[in-house]
Amino acid sequence: MPYSTSRLLVCVFAGLLALPVISLAQEKAADFPVAVLNLDKVFAAFKKHAERLEPLRESAKELDETVQVRQVEMETAANQLRKAPPGSPEQQRAQMQIVKLQTELRQFVDQERQKLQKRELATIITSQREIDERVKKICKERGLKLVLRQYSPPDENQPLQELAKNLNRDVIYQEGLDITDDVIKALNEAE
Repeated sequence: MPYSTSRLLVCVFAGLLALPVISLAQEKAADFPVAVLNLDKVFAAFKKHAERLEPLRESAKELDETVQVRQVEMETAANQLRKAPPGSPEQQRAQMQIVKLQTELRQFVDQERQKLQKRELATIITSQREIDERVKKICKERGLKLVLRQYSPPDENQPLQELAKNLNRDVIYQEGLDITDDVIKALNEAE
């Protein structure tokens, strides 16, 4: 059924009423005090954070070297076990030595990893506090009231955990709200 003149006038009138609302919404969107930030990218490009992590990398390398030395000790005990006659006291001693070395190595590695994780956590917290301060300063300067975390778009070459994180991101699309590069620049200039 074709529109009557009165229905057409009502539609035109409703459309005219909606125009100020639409233009107000567009105007407010331009001044919307929200930004997005890719923290993964910030941490990766934050030079002072990388410097803070370097001693941890060195400690991890030393741990790997220590583990390799202890594995050589275990291999030596395994060679003694192979040479010992079956059921002999030498074989029993070699078996006990291998079990002892394996247990000690496992305990050592667990303890050292926990120490490294605690140090890494302390480093991340220190860097996160510094990042938060820079973000707060930038937000105050620009009148921003809310910053949402943004992840990089999914990429098929990412590890599964990263891919899942990126697929479940909160910010699907944004234009002109990303302050990540500004935060990185402010952090790296502050050194």
